[in-house]
Amino acid sequence: MKSLSAGVPAPDFELTDIHGSSRSLRREIAKGTLVLVFYRSACPTSQFTFPFIQKITAAMGEVEGCTLWAISQDDLNETREFAEGFGFPFLIDEHPYPVSSAYGLTNVPSIFIVETSGVISLSDFGFSKATLEEISARLAKCAGRPPVQLFQPDDGLPATRPG
Repeated sequence: MKSLSAGVPAPDFELTDIHGSSRSLRREIAKGTLVLVFYRSACPTSQFTFPFIQKITAAMGEVEGCTLWAISQDDLNETREFAEGFGFPFLIDEHPYPVSSAYGLTNVPSIFIVETSGVISLSDFGFSKATLEEISARLAKCAGRPPVQLFQPDDGLPATRPG
């Protein structure tokens, strides 16, 4: 199965975060756009990507109408350890990974933007400068701020890196 594409409805789900609170996709998108970042802590590309996501969310703070969730394919302890220092919710998709399967994941990190309509507007995997810049732009628009400058023209980073 291939990852879900932009333009298709996002499967609804409910997962528990690292603090034991239940989080529902449908309840969250009723408030605004939701960015989902699926990952595994042992994945080098996930490790490479998350500091950029943190840079975006740290600069924006709490943004009304736009939320970002990290969705872990690790156990609770590994997820808590990885989540240290990050300022956004971490949810756990426990084995056999029903939510990851519903989204057709074959690689991590996998990133989806889900609109209030329930439709996926962005679907990508791996590290992507363009995708991270899109997330920055979307959160900045919700916050009424300029996007975070993540990259420089000659920063030596690849445009993409597979997961």
